[in-house]
Amino acid sequence: MKRVAWSCLLGMTLLLAVGRGAVPRVDRTITVHPGESIQGAITGALEGEVIALAPGTYRESFVIDRSLTLCGAAEGTVIEGASRGAVVRICGDGVVVRLADLTVQGGQGWDGHGIQVEDSAVVEMANVTATHNNWSGIWATDRSVLFLDKCRITENGTHGLFTWDFARVSVQRCAIVGNRTHGILALHLSELTLTECVISGNHSGIWTWDGVRLYAVKSRIVENSSDGLAAQNGSLLHLAECSVSDNGGVGLWLSDSSRGVVQHCAIFTNGEDGILLERDAILESYDSVLRENRGVGIRAATASCVGGFDPSAPFKGWVKGRGNDIPGPGEDGGNAEAALCPDYPGSLWPAGFLRAGGSG
Repeated sequence: MKRVAWSCLLGMTLLLAVGRGAVPRVDRTITVHPGESIQGAITGALEGEVIALAPGTYRESFVIDRSLTLCGAAEGTVIEGASRGAVVRICGDGVVVRLADLTVQGGQGWDGHGIQVEDSAVVEMANVTATHNNWSGIWATDRSVLFLDKCRITENGTHGLFTWDFARVSVQRCAIVGNRTHGILALHLSELTLTECVISGNHSGIWTWDGVRLYAVKSRIVENSSDGLAAQNGSLLHLAECSVSDNGGVGLWLSDSSRGVVQHCAIFTNGEDGILLERDAILESYDSVLRENRGVGIRAATASCVGGFDPSAPFKGWVKGRGNDIPGPGEDGGNAEAALCPDYPGSLWPAGFLRAGGSG
């Protein structure tokens, strides 16, 4: 290894201040080649220094506990886990780390994540692939902050992206595909923002629980084998200009005091209901299209409510909105069972909820 005056361009636009002072930049780079130790380079690095990995495969698991940049080569740099646990673990309060142009794979054991972020660390990733790890591709907790841009999280043994305990994650122009359980699993008051992302080919697309806040814009949640997106136990979802389609189960499922806001979205050709509301969920839907779902366009209360209201299992939440296109059976693009359920007149579906000329 040697230090050289070399510029590692990450091609990122997001700033990592997040309430901290700027990380000192050092105009030197540690260059590492296959067969040399990445952990040794980290241990010897100055705060804010750049570690550049030459093309090739590195069989090593390591810890980043200081602020630095770790970047690979456009020709292909692969980090293969060499021991149980996360392949790359990033920890330390106030640590700011940048990762770019890397493939991280081979996390082993029940905690075998590709990249694990904790301890309020701030991490920015660009053009990073996390794949074929035994557990999650990327795992974030402990008030950590992540910015992901043009990343790919695919074919991991459980979840693609797993966030919890107040983690804040911004994901843009990323693909989270083909993971064994959830594309994204978000728990315990974590916050996520998705912009122009694709969540596809997972068992379920996105599952949120326990006060999670999720804002998604211009993203596609499609072709997951079970539900597209589920919000449970007081989570809040806001979807704008998104499509939720061709999932094997429900498109969007809200339950247990969760609230969903859907604006200018298309929810179509899902294997069950377009939107399912249970117990005391709250839905706001504006100028959205729900068509050709195999169940009901929007179903409130129980699975037996088609054709009338079941007084033994009342829906205790509420619905508001306007200008939605939700056709029923027999109409062009109609939902298979019903447009709205229950279909009785009353206060659940407010005036103007359906677009003029629509039906329910």
